[in-house]
Amino acid sequence: MKLDFRRIDYRHYLCIAVTLGFVLLGIFVFRSAFFRLLEAGRDFGLSVAYYFCVLFGLPYGFTPTVNTLPKDPPAIFLPESWEAFKASFGLYWSKWADMENFLGYLSFFGQAAKIFIIAFIPLLGLVILLRLLVGRYIKTYNNDYAKESRPLKAFKRVSDVTYRPVKAWLKGFFGFVREHKPYYVLWAAMWICFFNGFTVLLEFFAFYFYFVFSFDFGNLYRQIYKLIMDLYPLFAFVPLWVWAVFVVLLLGFLARRRAMKILHRNERRNRGFLNERGVFLSAFGPPGVGKTLWITDAALSYEVQILDDALGILMETDSHFPYFPWPTFEAWLRRAVYDHKCYDVWSVRRWILMKRKRFEKYPSKEKLFGYDFERYGMTYDNKLCLTDIWQAIEDHALAYFIYTVQSSYLIANYSIRSDKQAEDLGNLPLWDTDFFARESTLEGSRYAHILDFDMLRLGKRMLDENPNRYAYGFGVYVISEIDKERKNAPTLKETKASSKECNQLNDLFNTCMKMSRHACVVANRVFVHIIGDLQRTGSLNADYLELGDTVELREKGEMLPVLPFWAPYWLADLFVGFVLGKHDDFYLQYRHVRGDSTLLMYLVHGLAAKLSNYRERTYSLYGCQKVTVRVERGTKDGDFRDCTWYRQSKKVYARRYATDCMSAIFEAHGELNEVGLDDLREYADVMATAEERSAQHSHFQHDIDSAIAD
Repeated sequence: MKLDFRRIDYRHYLCIAVTLGFVLLGIFVFRSAFFRLLEAGRDFGLSVAYYFCVLFGLPYGFTPTVNTLPKDPPAIFLPESWEAFKASFGLYWSKWADMENFLGYLSFFGQAAKIFIIAFIPLLGLVILLRLLVGRYIKTYNNDYAKESRPLKAFKRVSDVTYRPVKAWLKGFFGFVREHKPYYVLWAAMWICFFNGFTVLLEFFAFYFYFVFSFDFGNLYRQIYKLIMDLYPLFAFVPLWVWAVFVVLLLGFLARRRAMKILHRNERRNRGFLNERGVFLSAFGPPGVGKTLWITDAALSYEVQILDDALGILMETDSHFPYFPWPTFEAWLRRAVYDHKCYDVWSVRRWILMKRKRFEKYPSKEKLFGYDFERYGMTYDNKLCLTDIWQAIEDHALAYFIYTVQSSYLIANYSIRSDKQAEDLGNLPLWDTDFFARESTLEGSRYAHILDFDMLRLGKRMLDENPNRYAYGFGVYVISEIDKERKNAPTLKETKASSKECNQLNDLFNTCMKMSRHACVVANRVFVHIIGDLQRTGSLNADYLELGDTVELREKGEMLPVLPFWAPYWLADLFVGFVLGKHDDFYLQYRHVRGDSTLLMYLVHGLAAKLSNYRERTYSLYGCQKVTVRVERGTKDGDFRDCTWYRQSKKVYARRYATDCMSAIFEAHGELNEVGLDDLREYADVMATAEERSAQHSHFQHDIDSAIAD
């Protein structure tokens, strides 16, 4: 078959050319690296031979060469021996007090100041020229909307045939290289070899095998000396500005890793705070303090806690009966869920009970999912009590059922976005619950289930034959504005428990809440959490409010990135803040004066947008705000405790819920309204007239007008 070279992607030829270029570079520039690699291989081989000869007591007639210097060493700043280093080190410090050396330092600073002044004068001229151009731009008034200046048009035409095609081609080429791993792996290996990376690795193991039996501390300095010689080509070849960029990028990478660890640690602290509370939590505070935001944040943490608790039970039962065929059992359970035989915890219990009765009637290995009970036993002794295999099976089944639910665990009276994502290959799914490392995409997100309050009523229900009336079970129940739903005793004084219609006094909602933790307990772990918010505790009846802790949202700090102080971000943030401040002043004035688009505005505004996006993304990814919350026990005995809650932007502000989640109440009004703000009457003067007060349609004004009329 004849190979058609025309159908081969030309980028393969380019990659081959790059590879040949690197080979030529190695031959003519880094030729010494290959000789050092051979010497390192020799040192490694002799050290390994020395190690095994001494280990097994074998005779040997060779000397390890790991302490031998290279045949063609580069000239470096360190002396060759430890004795010479100590002498040079003492001489170095004595030079500090030498007048000639001091004058040399002054000369160096003078040269540096000269270079700075030479570079500063053109920069100052550029700044002055830019200021003059800016002043000229904002003095020219026009309303030329959507009109581009001739320099801007020329710039775009040049960019369309130069920068943009080159950028697109480079992105495509780098993507091509990433898709063809052999190329970049080979290139990386070649450059590691050029810079003696493999040599350093071989020399390290050579000295390790030699040192294990020789304990040759006297030659440690010699190894450091050889290491610096081997690294010398790297520092000699790479220019200083590249090292500066590399250090900045490295510090940024380390800072981001550190910041991620801080975010995860703060999330663990939040979950620790929640685990100290009971089943119920009520958050309160004045409007705008962030109550709904807080309960949304807490609900998302509770959801992850349910996953972790279920997984903990799975691991626990697995360790108690390690030889039970859990994968086979889970496959049976998945089939029962698919057939809708198992759809809640009680149906799972009934399914297990049916399997147990069949086994107890005719015990066999097949009826116990293939478990060899005669060999491995039917009980587990934890030194507290004996656990029967069927109890372990039931706990495992309930935990597996809860753990593998694909939809959100949240049941709320407003929509909350949940993005726990499963990687499921048909066995045990693994859940991605990392709020911070995930990309900002809505793909795979699920939303909270609609809370049907009839689920939470043991008495009269709003809908008698509601199909959801018995669906209360595991999950996180989130109720915003719960005081408006349940109300307090004074508000309900006209409401009668004997009423035929469902109301707050005859629906037994509070009774359900008091018994709620019993709805789903697996292996002594509770899988029910109920959380709500209200504006003030007096608006909610005490019978409900005293079921759990109340959380008062108090002080909140500034949202700041958790990047460590040594991160390059802090200097960059100062620079970005300065530039954006200047840009905003100029941009507002420009928009006020002109309507056209110019080259200067195009470039400056584009740069400012990139800097602004950089800052916004940094705050979005790593932002953290400390919120002081005061917790009071449900017993209302005056036991207050101030705690810190970590509100982290990447988790809670990622389109989790709508701030105006109750705005649908006013949507019907909006559809009927035909009056805008400009259509509303204005006062004629600083003192309202009687007719203007009457136009308020106020209860207060109405009472006054009625009293005057009487």
